Amino acid sequence: MQNHELLKKHSIRQHVQIVPTPSDREVVLDAQRRLVEDPEDADALFAVAAWDEIVGDLVNALDLLNRLVSAAPDYPGVWWLRARILKDLGRERDAIASERIARLYAETDIPQSVRRFPL
Repeated sequence: MQNHELLKKHSIRQHVQIVPTPSDREVVLDAQRRLVEDPEDADALFAVAAWDEIVGDLVNALDLLNRLVSAAPDYPGVWWLRARILKDLGRERDAIASERIARLYAETDIPQSVRRFPL
């Protein structure tokens, strides 16, 4: 199956342009300070990764999300954001895999033991 056929089969969200505001920048600066104090702060990792995606630093955003999924694979939204970034980086198969994991976490009747270790 070709990459474009896989993408049609799996509905990875299209990129949405977000315009950062000064208050967004303050939130990110606070999250960056928190990461200095605690490199595993899940909320701070997600906030900085989301910011990096907005400003176009996709490689750093992916690195932060990889750290986050290693520490907290069930963090809300992490697999969706990771899928979108992977798609933007041209890594369609990896993006589809992340989306599948995101869908796993969205299923309410999957046991917690499976949710904790989806791979």
